[in-house]
Amino acid sequence: MKTIIRKDEGAVSPVIATILMVAITVVLAAVLYVMVSGLLSPTGSGPRAIGVAPARSADGTNWTLTFTSVPSGLTTAGTRLTIITSGGSTSLASVAFSSLTSGNYGSGACAPGPTCQKAAYVQALVGTSVGVGDRVLISTTAYPTGYTYQISDGTSILASGTLQG
Repeated sequence: MKTIIRKDEGAVSPVIATILMVAITVVLAAVLYVMVSGLLSPTGSGPRAIGVAPARSADGTNWTLTFTSVPSGLTTAGTRLTIITSGGSTSLASVAFSSLTSGNYGSGACAPGPTCQKAAYVQALVGTSVGVGDRVLISTTAYPTGYTYQISDGTSILASGTLQG
C-alpha cells in the first residue's frame, strides 16, 4: 500500500495561536474572579451586631449590659433600647441611649415610662458615639428575670437577649 503524504498540511498561524491563548487566559481569569468574589463578602455589607456581656451587678439591683464590640457609626441618639416582658408585651418602648440618663432612671417607686425608665446608659468615654466598654444599667426590680432586651439602630436589631443570672 502506498502512503500518500500531503504537502499542503499547515498548522494554525502564530498570530492566530497567540490570540487564542490570550482569549483562553482571559476567560479563565474571569471565571476564577467570579468564583473567588462569590466567597468574599465586601466590607460593611455584613450584618451589624453589638457584642454584649450581660451580668447582674454586685449588689443585685441592676442588670449590666457591657459592650464588648461595637460596629462603627453608632450614635447615642440613633441606638435604642427596648425591653419586652416574658409574656411578649413591651415594657419599655424603644428609647434612644442619649435619653437613658441617670436623671431619667427615676428614684423610688415609679412605673417605667418616658420620665421613669429604670434604665441608664453609661459611657466609658464621653461623646456621641457608642463604644466598647459602654454599659446599659437596667433595674432588676422594674425588669425582672425573664424579660428580654433589644438594642437596635432604628433599622435592625443589633443585640438581644434575656435578662437572667
